[in-house]
Amino acid sequence: MYTEPTNFLGVLVAGLLKIAFPLLPDVLVMQIMALPAVVHLGILAAGLQVVAYILYIRDDEIDPNPTTWFMFAYGTGLLAIMEWDSDATPAELFLPTVCALFSIYVSLRCWIRARKADPSRLWPRGWWPDDFWEKVSFTLDIIITVIYVAAWILGESSILTKEQRYWAVLTSLFLSNISTFIQFYPMLHETHLHPERENSKPWTIWAAAYGTLALVTYLTHGEVWHHLMFYPLSSCFLHLLMGWLARPSRLKDRVPVHA
Repeated sequence: MYTEPTNFLGVLVAGLLKIAFPLLPDVLVMQIMALPAVVHLGILAAGLQVVAYILYIRDDEIDPNPTTWFMFAYGTGLLAIMEWDSDATPAELFLPTVCALFSIYVSLRCWIRARKADPSRLWPRGWWPDDFWEKVSFTLDIIITVIYVAAWILGESSILTKEQRYWAVLTSLFLSNISTFIQFYPMLHETHLHPERENSKPWTIWAAAYGTLALVTYLTHGEVWHHLMFYPLSSCFLHLLMGWLARPSRLKDRVPVHA
């Protein structure tokens, strides 16, 4: 594991945390500064994730795709648990944990808003997409989620041999990352048609966060083709694609969707 300290990075991360949390004890700030550089990068990646979510949540002109965010809510949570179970380091888990918590929050906000619009329906009508391929992606994601959770449970059981458990856990992790592409489809499709419903800034910052996480993963394991590398690289690509589809040059006159 890469542990060489970088004073500048430590000072930067500790300083940013002190600005964000003024009541943070100085002793804790000094301890954070003394952490290995790879941990500082992990904290920085999680921090970028938080900044992007704050920008996303506070932008009244953004109309989140409820289907994608619902899939994010359960998908990111399960992925964070499986990465932890696959011996991911704390530096690698900061970002997935933040992502899981905020995804659940955004999805819950979508559900509350939909319930206010139509209190008669527990499952909002808009959460079942009209587009055929969006329906296919939603259905496939549920199926893949069930499969990779089953594979993960098998990997944790004593039914399989040690080698079989290893491959079961690896398969579940791979399928969970594949499902990320499926989860993004409804949002990518909608943003392609209606770029004014999104904002490129949060997606670009999220891409930077995942790029930083990819660096953390490389420094931790010393190889590009590590099984934990698929998550940050695929997520970086998908978030960049969202940012590109919602780029300012494609936006029409934007008005608050919930005004």
